[in-house]
Amino acid sequence: QGCRIYLCGTKSDLLEEDRRKRGVDFHDVQDYADEIKAELFETSSKTGQSVDELFQKVAEDYVHFTAFQVMTEEKGVDLGQRSGAYFYSCCHH
Repeated sequence: QGCRIYLCGTKSDLLEEDRRKRGVDFHDVQDYADEIKAELFETSSKTGQSVDELFQKVAEDYVHFTAFQVMTEEKGVDLGQRSGAYFYSCCHH
């Protein structure tokens, strides 16, 4: 729960040379991403295509999720320590 999924199709630079090199139909991948509520990126390490966008999206989602957790986090009381309790060590003067 609270886990985001990012699907990354790699080597998109090869598709610029020959569209027939696509291993999986884009619409099938998009349908699958929609089904599992994932973000989909087609990336290329060689050209850098969509790499920045992918990391930007991951960072934005992390910040949003973390902020949401802080806002909804319940505050509690630590019952393990009594108020005003003092702790002394053997070396206390």
